[in-house]
Amino acid sequence: MNPIILQKVAQGAKVIFTNKIVLMILLGLFIWLFLKKGIKKVVRKIRENQFDKNETQDPNILAQQYRSAANPSGNKWMIDWDGTDEDAVDRLAYQTRGRLDSVTDAYSQKFGETLTDRMRTELSNDDFQNWRNIVT
Repeated sequence: MNPIILQKVAQGAKVIFTNKIVLMILLGLFIWLFLKKGIKKVVRKIRENQFDKNETQDPNILAQQYRSAANPSGNKWMIDWDGTDEDAVDRLAYQTRGRLDSVTDAYSQKFGETLTDRMRTELSNDDFQNWRNIVT
């Protein structure tokens, strides 16, 4: 390339990257990209803490919480690629103990698949067996 053009490009880049506003915007974008997942986890924990513990007795709410644990992003098309929140599944298993049939019925009506099949898909064989032992 022409050295004069390269010199002008370098001068323009120097002017842009020495601007404090531009640097602040770039820093903000950089921080947001790396902390986005952590921020989502913190927001989810805050929402869980604000959630009334007595309301978890409703099978419909438990079914929705199982879906949220299996699909953290909330995008239906990403359910097979999202990571599963195993800690949430464990907590839900203890809340489901003895009421698996009602929760499974609510899950099937709401999402068109059985809860057992979804947990088998989301969990490893050992984790699925542990979940099964807890809920039955």
